[in-house]
Amino acid sequence: MRHHRRTRLGWKAGAGAGALLLAATACGGGDGGSSGGTVTLRMYSTTTTEPAFSVLIDGFHKSQSKIKVKAEFIPSAKVGQVTTTMMQAGNPPDLIVASPGSGGGSNGLSVHRLAEANRLADLSARPWATDLPELLKPTAQFEGKTYSLILGVSTQFLNYTTTDFEKWKVEPPKTFKELLDMCGMIKSKGMYAMASGAADMAGNRMRMQVFSAANVYALEPDWDKKRAAGQVKFQTSPGWKKTFQQVQDLVTHDCYYPGSAGRTTEEARKLGASGKTTMGIGPSIAAAYLSKANPDRKWAAAAVPAGDTATPNLPLEVSGISVAKRAEHVDEAIAFLDYLAAHRDVYSKNSGAFSPAMMAKGELPDFLKPLEPLAKQNRFSLAASTMWPSEAPAQVAYKYMTGLHNNTRTVDDILKAMDQAWDNGK
Repeated sequence: MRHHRRTRLGWKAGAGAGALLLAATACGGGDGGSSGGTVTLRMYSTTTTEPAFSVLIDGFHKSQSKIKVKAEFIPSAKVGQVTTTMMQAGNPPDLIVASPGSGGGSNGLSVHRLAEANRLADLSARPWATDLPELLKPTAQFEGKTYSLILGVSTQFLNYTTTDFEKWKVEPPKTFKELLDMCGMIKSKGMYAMASGAADMAGNRMRMQVFSAANVYALEPDWDKKRAAGQVKFQTSPGWKKTFQQVQDLVTHDCYYPGSAGRTTEEARKLGASGKTTMGIGPSIAAAYLSKANPDRKWAAAAVPAGDTATPNLPLEVSGISVAKRAEHVDEAIAFLDYLAAHRDVYSKNSGAFSPAMMAKGELPDFLKPLEPLAKQNRFSLAASTMWPSEAPAQVAYKYMTGLHNNTRTVDDILKAMDQAWDNGK
């Protein structure tokens, strides 16, 4: 096996006290490397993926003895910052949890951008490289080559605590008006409907995804292509205006626990787990996190009542993992990806995501069974920005969406800024 040796720069990620180090290396030293015939691979991923990766890494260690994986789990926004800093220093982690597609995802790391910059190893020769539904293939490929292993997909939905809903004898809302009305009812019970983490892009991304899936892509599946051709704009699209108006409506109707503009997504999830809120809009992977954080609170799934169609689209957040081209241990990192590809069912079971194979059959995990009729109709769309030409329009949207929570930005401000970012990025 080839080993791409690089001088260690002694850089450490400021992951915080909550970071978990897996496989404290038996190789000596904390920064990876090799010793006594054993090598250590480094990776950074989000806290919500910790349950799944912990099981997978443990299984990989048991399957062989020559390769160890050391993973740190940190808030989503920091994954991109940490990984980018290390790459710029010439000391990249062996495994990069980059966002499939071109739009940067929740961590700002775009598979397409990194592949174009020659930062990722070509994985096209792997037997799993093209084993994907057609909708997902462009997210893993760039200029005909595969640069990402797609581990699974998750979808955004309305999760609610059956414990509270059964006590109050209410059903999940079926229309957006019912959702707004329910916020007032829940507040009268001494709780808030939801907690929003509007201070980082991950939380704002979730809301943009779910409302645009219902208001834009369910009605115009090819909207992105039209925007690329200059046929439409964010400012002139009623669906996009409604997307952000509904986000603002949730704010003005006191649906969110106070302090959204200064709260991170991680902090918002902790409020949900602690029982201060009773609903949430987010991905299935986050719902699994809530259930594990507080098993006494039982959660169930429903479609977000956002759009006007009875068959809204399910926005897909695609999870993938890549190998740094200039990593120390490229071959060993690819061997780990081979193991992950053969155990994507384990990732799905422990993360709340579902595998590409399940998606192709229109099947969803038990937790998401209420949404399965939509899956059977193939009502999937890639989450907004996944295949946009750059991350710039989404990044400015996330930044400006914070202003909806403290009245410093308007819906029109967001739409105008997104159009400018799209056009400037051509």
